[in-house]
Amino acid sequence: MDSTSKIKSLIENEMIENKIKLAQERKYFYPLAEPTYGVDEVLEAIDSMVNFKTSMWEKVRMFEDEFGSKYGGHAVMVNSGSSADLLIAFALLQKSGGSLSPGDEILVPAVTWPTHLWSLVMAGFKVRLIDIDLTTLNFDLVNLESQITPLTKGIFIVHLLGNTGNLGGLIKLCKDRNLILLEDCCEALGTKYENRFVGTFGLASSFSFFFSHHLVTMEGGMILTQSEEFARRCRLLRAHGWTRNIYNSSSSNEVSIQDKYRFINWGFNVRPTELQAGFGIEQLKKIENFHQARKFNAEYLAERIKKYHRYILTVTPREETQPSYFAFPIVLQNGADFVLKELTDFLEENGVETRPVVAGNLARQPAMSNFPEISYDDLSNSDYVHNNGFYIGIHPEIDEAKIEKVANVIDRFFVIRGGK
Repeated sequence: MDSTSKIKSLIENEMIENKIKLAQERKYFYPLAEPTYGVDEVLEAIDSMVNFKTSMWEKVRMFEDEFGSKYGGHAVMVNSGSSADLLIAFALLQKSGGSLSPGDEILVPAVTWPTHLWSLVMAGFKVRLIDIDLTTLNFDLVNLESQITPLTKGIFIVHLLGNTGNLGGLIKLCKDRNLILLEDCCEALGTKYENRFVGTFGLASSFSFFFSHHLVTMEGGMILTQSEEFARRCRLLRAHGWTRNIYNSSSSNEVSIQDKYRFINWGFNVRPTELQAGFGIEQLKKIENFHQARKFNAEYLAERIKKYHRYILTVTPREETQPSYFAFPIVLQNGADFVLKELTDFLEENGVETRPVVAGNLARQPAMSNFPEISYDDLSNSDYVHNNGFYIGIHPEIDEAKIEKVANVIDRFFVIRGGK
């Protein structure tokens, strides 16, 4: 056995032992997320470190190229999904070719992750929250259209939990009203609408590679856009407004020292590392298997709990949507003879970890009082999910026996209550 094989074997054995130890020590037999990376990802990280190439360089560009080729568009990697949202928001405002101005209004669903909103507020936009459809937990097109004002210039939707709303209707609405469409796909990598990947319908989209997400780089994110110019703006914003981050055909020895340190805009520093990109390259090789496992787990649970339709709302994908499931939502029916806490407490006590649907209705979060830039009217469906909904994980490392055990725990709750 050569030295590389020995190192790989040692790492693999250590990871197996640590996974067993982790399972023995943790509170839940079914946590929200499990590690999906293995020895190949770890070896990619080690390769970067031992070759002293750790900051953004070749592997980042390789991962961007592979991601863009697979999902369709120009890809710009950043250090988190939140940073992807941030750069999208600021790239809209660029004086050179920017599409929008400070004070313009963007519509955003009320049930999403907070940094989706914070990014827009930081960039100087006004944000108007829109309500959701209880059958998909995504935007309600009728409500969305009713919230458009003369100030509205764009819509930044989220494909929540890997599902979609009426995307076809939304695209037509944006075209008719001359509105910019943006997509937060942080929970929807691989989801398709009419056989086309989400994230390719709008001007730009964001993806997250956080530990619990479809593809894992620990922390990390990606911007996908159909516009080469928009990608260029995002690359400048990613690193100080520095032209060194703009890919071109010039080799380094053809560029003067001054040109190597040319800044043509202001920007942030939200660059990813080579270690993260190495993880991403390896994870892309496994992503289809991850999707299939998540699909099986979600559909198995849906089939097992459909007999409790008197108590649990049916959250389903639209006919045109092929979801890449992120998590499994459970929303109580109005009139159920028990409250949410009874069910979540029972699941938690029996080893199934739960959490709110993302962050619930963001209008109910204490931070909202700090931001007069954010407005909203009636958000009754978002409120309903806030008070009556939660989700559990459907991560791909869970085998059939364990997902069956989860369904058995849910069954036991209803048997104890006498529900049918």
